[in-house]
Amino acid sequence: MREKHFFFWAIVFWIVGGFALMGAVPAVDAAPAKGKIVWTFAQLAHGKWCDNKLYGEWLPKRMAEATKGRLELHVPVGLMPAAEILAGVRDGAIQGAISGTPYYSGEWPLGSFHAIPGILKANDEFPAVSNAVVWPYWEKSLRQKYNIILAGMSHWPGIRLYCKKPIRTLEDFKGIKIRGMGYYDSLAIEKAGARGISIPWDEAFLAVQRGVVDGLVTGLVVFDSMGYAEYCKYVHDWPVHGASCAAFVFMNGKAFEALPKDLQPIVKKVLKEAGDKNMACNIGRVDDSVKTLKAKGIQFLEAPEGDYKKCVEMLKPVRQAWLDQCKKAGSPEAEEMLAKIEAFLVKYRAKKGK
Repeated sequence: MREKHFFFWAIVFWIVGGFALMGAVPAVDAAPAKGKIVWTFAQLAHGKWCDNKLYGEWLPKRMAEATKGRLELHVPVGLMPAAEILAGVRDGAIQGAISGTPYYSGEWPLGSFHAIPGILKANDEFPAVSNAVVWPYWEKSLRQKYNIILAGMSHWPGIRLYCKKPIRTLEDFKGIKIRGMGYYDSLAIEKAGARGISIPWDEAFLAVQRGVVDGLVTGLVVFDSMGYAEYCKYVHDWPVHGASCAAFVFMNGKAFEALPKDLQPIVKKVLKEAGDKNMACNIGRVDDSVKTLKAKGIQFLEAPEGDYKKCVEMLKPVRQAWLDQCKKAGSPEAEEMLAKIEAFLVKYRAKKGK
């Protein structure tokens, strides 16, 4: 009888002890510590631009520091295709993102003023005008249209046209295929006489490598650091796009409103700081890329003055197309915004030239 009791209690202790040990081993997908909020932002792969390191490493650390560990932020690269990021944030699949505005030029053209030929002429102009003029227009539009909150501005400067063959005159545009970043530079490429091809950023390198296109429009730093220079040996200054490509930091409205009230201004401040920091950092990378590319034998070609001026005239319809598309998309304020942008830049350039 004693033996039976011994074996019974041995089995009980073995079962209870087993459950205790299971509880002592942390689950792989354990919930975050009580009170901690975990957010995920998306970003794209951008070579030697400052983006991936700044948003992927600096920003999460800065956010944890500013919120005293209450908000844990993850910003992985390539979480979703570029074209799906805006909808992903809108629908709450992710809490926020850093992305370029050209990917949404069809549904939200207000964000693509930078692509209008002749608007932005220097790399420092987008940072200046985005904060001085553009912010309230984008902020209101994104909130009303998507319940998305604008949290920061960013950009990719040094936008140029790259091709496998030299485009020395306007005649040379005929017959070539160029991948544009969005609708408006693709339209400009068409107006110049080439074929503007719409290809997602995620597929752009393979399109160049495999000969689907003869070249592309993008920034100098990403062109230098992501392998494009192996195929496109000519860099051009044709005015098919402004000097910078706009990007923005944005959040899902419901996710932001669900934050504790005391965290909301802190989160906004940190994200704004990240955007401003990234804009300044990216400008600093352009000159280094020019030197690197020239050392590789890449040729920087200037369009003949006469053809350049003629090209500017040929591309004027892009401006009106942008205004028309903005009205159709429910952004009649685009005309007012563009007028203020141009007025600001006239004064900005005059002051800088002193």
